Amino acid sequence: MQSKFGLKDFVLLVAILLVGVLALLTMRQGDRTWERLNANDAKLGEIDSGLARMQRQLDSMDFGEQLEGISEQLSSGVVVQGNAPGGAGSPGAPVSGSLDWTRPGVEVSTTGDWALNNDPFDDEDMRTGGQFIETFEGQPPKITPYLYADVYGRRISDRVFEGLGSYDAETLKLRGRLAEAWQYDPDGMWLRVKIRDRARFSDGAPVTAEDVRWTYQELIFNPEIEAERFRSVYNAIESIEVISDKVVEFTFKEPRFDNMSQAFGYVIVPKHVYQPWVESPAAFNRSTGLAVGSGPFKLERVSMDDQWSPPDDIVLVRNDLYWGDRPAVDSIRYKVISDGLARLTDYSNGGSDMMRANAIQFTSKDEDESFKERHDLRYWFNMQGGYSFIGWQCGPRNGEKLTPFHDVRVRRAMTMIIDRDRIRRDISKNLARPATGPFLSSTPQANPEIEPWPHDPERAKELLAEAGWIDRDGDNVLENDRGDEFTFEITFGNGSEGTLRMVTYIKDACAGVGIRCELRPIDWSVLASILNNRDFDAITFAWSASAPESDPRQIWHSKSIPNQGDNFIQWASDDADRLIEEGRRTLDDEARMKVWHQLHSVFHAEQPYTFLSEIPWLRFTTKRVRNLNEYSKGLVHEEFWLAPSGGSSAMPN
Repeated sequence: MQSKFGLKDFVLLVAILLVGVLALLTMRQGDRTWERLNANDAKLGEIDSGLARMQRQLDSMDFGEQLEGISEQLSSGVVVQGNAPGGAGSPGAPVSGSLDWTRPGVEVSTTGDWALNNDPFDDEDMRTGGQFIETFEGQPPKITPYLYADVYGRRISDRVFEGLGSYDAETLKLRGRLAEAWQYDPDGMWLRVKIRDRARFSDGAPVTAEDVRWTYQELIFNPEIEAERFRSVYNAIESIEVISDKVVEFTFKEPRFDNMSQAFGYVIVPKHVYQPWVESPAAFNRSTGLAVGSGPFKLERVSMDDQWSPPDDIVLVRNDLYWGDRPAVDSIRYKVISDGLARLTDYSNGGSDMMRANAIQFTSKDEDESFKERHDLRYWFNMQGGYSFIGWQCGPRNGEKLTPFHDVRVRRAMTMIIDRDRIRRDISKNLARPATGPFLSSTPQANPEIEPWPHDPERAKELLAEAGWIDRDGDNVLENDRGDEFTFEITFGNGSEGTLRMVTYIKDACAGVGIRCELRPIDWSVLASILNNRDFDAITFAWSASAPESDPRQIWHSKSIPNQGDNFIQWASDDADRLIEEGRRTLDDEARMKVWHQLHSVFHAEQPYTFLSEIPWLRFTTKRVRNLNEYSKGLVHEEFWLAPSGGSSAMPN
């Protein structure tokens, strides 16, 4: 059969050709439109960055107040001394407004404007916007201020709240934050603070002296609020007086080295927001996400009826009413993946911009060139790195029965049974430093003469025998004189391969000397309950510092045992209590360090903890995260900005 090409076929062919041409033109036009949209987006980003820079400059200009303040200072004769990071003796920045709030004859100190050490807006390539995503290893049960009990809650607090002062990220010197200026009694008994006029909470309400007073006296020291761990820290203040709307005065119980850091250190909450919540203490204590502050970020949603709760991601958005240097990113999302392998898989697939790596992951990826092309591997020691430990229950578990660890000889024997060098070599891959006590070796608090206890199982057996633990029936298990076997649980958090390997090794090491060790993994969210109830024989995790010079009272004083205090191992030492009180009252730095060195020796002899390692910060970060600086204090998220590309699929929203 012969096919024919007729008129209808010709028309159909022409129609097909026309459709094809139109499609090509449409695609070409779409490409051009897409290019124009991308170009417009880049221009809008530049405009947005430029406007943000201009707004920041305008925010910092208050010419009338500055001129009035300068005139007042020149005529009053009051000395204004700067203590900015630029160095001691640098000229003090002018204080806004009148100086009629000051006490006569006492020097006024100021750090000038609160500013970031490395402002992202100084980078001409900087782009505003996007969401920074960080993965946590553990689930915080609460982020409500003064109720949270872990490092994750503190990380949220650092973004959302502010105190009167803060430690400089580079120098670790105390700087004014909400405090614009202050006078400190030469005898150390009072502190008068002028709050910045521009300081305001995320709802726009100004930060006042009454907010400062109410936070301390009506929230932290409300006995019906479950804030005992914070009461054990911030206990140097006798009273707080509101002098005026923006001026507050602290009276201290006695002269102490940390009086000023305590007054500057606790974060301020808005009274008008929290007072209705605190009127029902039981409901407030149950809250999980009531976080409203004056910081550079704020929670995406906050209300008693609709608050954040686990296991939801924690989403912080930029506080556009922030009075200081505003962040470049739109938001921060914190999500939780407890399993180490799953966390790394998610991160590698673009699920987040930063994750904490364990030592095995870090050393493995350090040899992976393709991984390093798309990610930065960060390793450094800082104030918040802290130390890992095994805490021995020195008091009765659950208020009922004493554990074997109430005996100092047993605790010292446990330290000698555990080969800490092996743990650092095989599990920490030699990235960690030895720890001999709670004072980091990089600080002057640490006693440099203390040497770690040796790994000596034979000497450990002798100490155990002195304490009455002997294999009495030949079954290779130690018993006391009542015939009770030496059996204990070690409690540890789920999700860390390194921790699981460590406790498994400890179990084997204990078996080698006749001790039965049982492993008790827990979810991080129940840790606070276990600590509060003293429901453990031994427990392992880590402490991190919130100040360059730590106050030992919170963890080690016997007064921190009751009321769910942080001396959860219930260790009581008259020598330690005496030295803690003496050190806190010693104002001379050199003399105080000698007291802390004596206290370090008590920790070493008593071994309430087996101190394992000083922990470095190990982080993977995507290349798109810019202006990430490794400070002595840790990281400053407000400095980050996000490039529009850079090897991660976790792109700005």
